[in-house]
Order: sequence, then C-alpha cells, then structure tokens
Amino acid sequence: MRVPTHWPLEDFEHLADFSFGRGKNSDILTVGICCHGPRNRKGKWEFRPQSYLSAPKTIVFIPQGAELHVEFEAAVDWTVDLEVFDSRCIEGLCRFLGSGKLSDDDREFLQQQDVGLVDSTFRRGRPAKRAIGRLRKLTSQATNNKQILPLASFGAAGEWGRRLRRDLASWREGVLPWHQVDKGILLYGPPGTGKTSFAKSLAAECDAHFIASSLGQWQSSGHMGDLLKSMYATFTEAKASAPSILLVDEFDSFGHRAKLTGDNAQYMLEVINAMLEAVDGATGREGVIIVAASNLPEKIDPAFLRPGRLERHIELSKPDVAGREAILTHYLPEFSEDAALKGIARRLNGRSGADLEYIARQVRQHARNENRSPEIADLEKEVPIFVPLKPDEFWRICLHEAAHAVLAKVFDLGVITSVEVYTDDHRADQDDDIHGETVIFVPQATLQTESSYRADIAMKLGGLAAEEVFLGDRSTASGGLEKGDLVGATELAVRMVGMFGMGKALHVLPVRFLDTKDAALFQKYPFLQQEVDDILNAAFDKARELLKTHENVVMSLAGALKDKRHVFGDDLETFLRQLPSHTASATFTRNRNLNNLPMAR
Repeated sequence: MRVPTHWPLEDFEHLADFSFGRGKNSDILTVGICCHGPRNRKGKWEFRPQSYLSAPKTIVFIPQGAELHVEFEAAVDWTVDLEVFDSRCIEGLCRFLGSGKLSDDDREFLQQQDVGLVDSTFRRGRPAKRAIGRLRKLTSQATNNKQILPLASFGAAGEWGRRLRRDLASWREGVLPWHQVDKGILLYGPPGTGKTSFAKSLAAECDAHFIASSLGQWQSSGHMGDLLKSMYATFTEAKASAPSILLVDEFDSFGHRAKLTGDNAQYMLEVINAMLEAVDGATGREGVIIVAASNLPEKIDPAFLRPGRLERHIELSKPDVAGREAILTHYLPEFSEDAALKGIARRLNGRSGADLEYIARQVRQHARNENRSPEIADLEKEVPIFVPLKPDEFWRICLHEAAHAVLAKVFDLGVITSVEVYTDDHRADQDDDIHGETVIFVPQATLQTESSYRADIAMKLGGLAAEEVFLGDRSTASGGLEKGDLVGATELAVRMVGMFGMGKALHVLPVRFLDTKDAALFQKYPFLQQEVDDILNAAFDKARELLKTHENVVMSLAGALKDKRHVFGDDLETFLRQLPSHTASATFTRNRNLNNLPMAR
C-alpha cells in the first residue's frame, strides 16, 4: 500500500493493530505488517522481509515513490495507492469522536490540510466546526502573507508561466497528455531579479504545490549517501504532491562534467549523474515542473538543458516599466487608476520586485503612522530624486539611441518597436544602463552568417559611432556595464572567431573551453585578441559610414526623442521608412578581403 508522503507512516501500524485486532491474538501471527523504511547510510536495508512474509497475509506500507525491497517486489499480489482521509473518513471520524456533522465545504477544506492540523481539529466530544472556522481564518492570513507577484511582471518568463497554467489545467482535466506539457525551465540572470519570487508566483497561479531546494541544502544532510537520499526524497515529495513546482536554486553549483578537476571531480560527477537521472524522470515525474535558477548559466552542464529536462531557457532581468507598474498595482491597488503611477514606475528603473514590495510597505507604514489611507503623494516621497541630465548630455543620449534604430533598419535586423530615452541620471543609484533603450524584435534564424554577425556588431556600436561622428568624441554610454553595447559586440566577435571559424583561420576552440565572460580570455588564447579587434574596428568603420550617409534621419529621430522621450508605432515608422534596407551580406561581403590586410596602428 503506497501512502502519500505527507502522512506519517507509523500511523498505519496502529491502524493495522486496530483493524485486525492483533493485540488480542499476539501469539498467532495471521497478518504481517511492515512499515517499509529506506536504506541506511551504507545502502543496506535495516529489516528482513522474510520475518513479515512468514505470515499467511502481509501488508506493506511504503511512501509513494520510495524504493521497494526486491523480496517484497517478488511476492506482491496487489498494489494500491491509498487515498487517505477522503470524505468518508471524515464522516466516520466525526461519528467516532462525537464531533458533529460537517458540510461538504468543510470536509473538502480539511482534506487539503496537513496531518497535524487535522489532529488538532478533532478532539473527542468537541464540535469540529468551530475549530475549522478558526483554521480557515489562520489559513487565509497565511495566504495573504505570501509574497506572490502577478506573472505579467516577469516578462517572457511570465508569458511562459501563463501558458503552463493553461496546459496544467488541461492536464488535470485529462484533455492534455503529460508528454505535451513543458517539463522544466532554466531562469538565469543577475541576483535580485526575482527568480525565487517567480517560482512561488508560478506555483500560486497554477494552484500547484511549491517545493524549494538546492545542492547546498542537500549536501548539508551529510556525505554522498545522505546527499542523494535527500535529493531523491525531494523529488519523491514533488511527485507525491503533483502538480508541483520544484525550484532548484543555484543550479550552476552542480557544475559542468567536462570542466571537473581536482580531488572532488569523481564526487561531483556522481552527483551530476544522479541529478540528471532525477531530472530525466527515469522512474517518472508526471506532474512535476522543475524551475532551475542560476546566476551563471554558462557553468551548467549542457546535458541538463536538453528537451525533456530543462527545455526552456529564459533570461530574467529586472522588470521593465510595464512590469514595475503591474507590481506596484499589485501591492497598492488603490492607485491603479491614478495617472501618476506610470510616471512613478518609470522613475523606479532598475528596481527589483522585492524593492518595489518594500517601497509599497513603506507607503502603508507611513499612512498608518498618520492614521489615514495611503495617498499617491506617499508613493512619490519614496521615489529617489535623481539629478537631471544636462541638455548636452540628453542630446547625446538621443543621438545614441537614434543611431541604434537607424542601423537596425538599414541592416534589416528585425522590427524596431520603440525607442526611448530617460531624462534623469540614474547612474548614482543603479548599475543598469538606463539612459535609453531601443527595442528590436529579432526573428529566430536557423543559421547565422558571418555578415549577419558583423551587421549586429555594427548596430551595437552605432551609438558610440554616432557620438564620434556628430559630437566629435565618445562618452561612457556604451561601456562599463555588464550588458553594455561594447560587451555585447565583443562577445559576438569572440563567438565568430572562437566557435565558428569566421576569423582569418578556420580553427576554433572547443565550445566547452570558451567562456565569453572570462576576464582572462585573451591571455589564455592570444590569437583571439587581434582578430576580435579587426572585426570590431571594421564594424565600427561601417557604422560611421552609414550614419554619415543617413545623417538627416538620425537627426530627425533624435530631435523627436528630445521632444517626446518615447517614439513608437506609426511615429517611429514615419522616420524609418525613409531608410533603404540592405541585406547584411550585401553590405559586408564587398569588404571581406580588406579584413585580412594588416591594420595601421
């Protein structure tokens, strides 16, 4: 008899004694009762199945998903998954203890509670209904205290979560088979972007059981055997509570098998293989969605990222303007119709969901101190005051973003949906590049060409090129940031040479050795630096050339940004339709041979 993992197994030994009256006929063993335990630390069983199988009849109680001793496996005649504490059990318990009658709603509510709470509800001769009323109130308070954010505030991850919610609902109804549901997702991004909050919110939206763990937590159990036992127990709990969302934090801690070195390499290899087996669901994990969170996705073994495992990979960044507005509306719904909320959300750029929750809490606390309801002015006071950009600095940002949009159109890189600039200098408060943003929807391509890479690099360098062409010098707007233009352009050039043989030579580096974020990359592979420099300089020259050619469009769009701050839709199309669209290959192929000539220094 397979018992749900949340129910204490020892309860069933008492149940068997009560049901079969074993205490009255202890000398005659007619029914053998075994509460099946796990292996010990040495991997051995601490009971002998034959001592139970010697009885005419034997009942084995085992947690759902746990390993069954092979001798029991061979002897079993009948297997059943117990549905403990259904409505009939509740009715019988009420009669047995004299706890009164319960409504259908009360019975359904009790079936969803933990065992300890059920024990506390039923006391002999006392009405259970009063206890259930108090329990409902406590449960409601606990639910309201959960930090759940709307999925809309998580961007692309939120869209995936909404689709998963729909698919899980269809799976529950028996309409959608499990093999058509996404099995897992890798969320990656810098600390503080809300990876844990997303997993909790996803579980709440999907009405699924939430479990959080990590390699560090499993390792704290003891040596290798304890670690694996703890890890398998977590997956067993997730399967028993399906549908469930299993968050595995700091997923990069498992490492990459090809990069394991040192004395603990064999140890970590066994851990990675065991985790692959668990994620694979060799013994089945229907109803379990794995959410893996990582700050360093490049350190994760690629085997984890294959279909059927963590098949979706989404970068989770801090919420954009719409996401911040949604989060503030969630915590401060009384301001949802206030026109000032969008402007406040814009000024909170770079803040995480946790930051916004703290700000909302401060707003309510301030209102409570004055014994009144929160006002929009309270929220305004919590918004940092930034030093406005000087007119010449702001004009520089307008030119910078206009150049990105113009080159994206000329190279036909995708659909430019909006261009936006910010009037405040946020650099003293956040490390994010928040002076401006050009949003480009780039369709997925099966194959990338050398010329398409060069076009993308030239577009990324366009802001820097525009500053040099139209203002005579460059600023720090393109560098100094993890996701700055120069970083993105350099990473693309490294991939071209190191991974795809798009440099002067066809030899490449094994992908497992190439980390584009490695600070010592050029010291490790000296041939890369010169070739990367050549690619960047050629793209920068092409960007300057094209910006000079289309100076009138750059200036017109920059002027519109200066006046409106945000240009999108038909207004943006009016500017960009003046530009010719060239294929990247037509733009760069003509100069291909020039890239092999030595450059003057």
